[in-house]
Amino acid sequence: MEKLILLGHSDGGVSTVMENAFQIFGCQVFDIIKNIDRPDCIFLSHLFKTTHFFDYEYSFDPERDFPVQFGVHHGNVKYLLYQHFKKNYQINREQYISLIHHTADFAPTASSEEGLLMEPLSLVSSMAKLGFGVTLKRGASVGHHAVLEDFATLNPGAVLAGFVTIGEGSEIGVGAIVSNNVKIGKRCLIGAGSVVTKDIPDGMIAYGNPCRVVRENERWSKISISN
Repeated sequence: MEKLILLGHSDGGVSTVMENAFQIFGCQVFDIIKNIDRPDCIFLSHLFKTTHFFDYEYSFDPERDFPVQFGVHHGNVKYLLYQHFKKNYQINREQYISLIHHTADFAPTASSEEGLLMEPLSLVSSMAKLGFGVTLKRGASVGHHAVLEDFATLNPGAVLAGFVTIGEGSEIGVGAIVSNNVKIGKRCLIGAGSVVTKDIPDGMIAYGNPCRVVRENERWSKISISN
């Protein structure tokens, strides 16, 4: 891969995606596209050539058709970035590349849409289905026949048992465990270390052992949802 375009930027998101792209494809050149005015990401490494641009000054060249990925991790920010770049620059799902680390395990009968990020030692089991823009961080595990909808995020060490459903944009905290057949609604946030044994409705923050609903998830409450 000659170059990867990262849409949006955070220090953690950009550095993680760049290192995965380097380890998987040998990619060392990255254009980082900012849609808001915030400081550039700083890298103390000779491995990468990075250039920051504002979206309005960047030329998305249809003749070169470089692949893109998100430079952030949180599902709500990914959702906003996807809508922004689709509306203003006609960047559709087909242009997003998936990054699956060589130490990750993706079952032959599992499936995923574009824009997947699987960090080292993450796992997707038999017959699981992953939507667009899903992130599985270090050591996260997806059980058999699980369904992760678009923009879902599993933080490091999170474990999903079999037949679990994670709704669009929901985020599962570090080390959380979700039991068999549980459905977590859209746009939820499950706290670190939680043990989820019952369904969680849409748009909630929930945590604890056993996991209980605490309040509305403010990250999504002011976002206008569209297809």
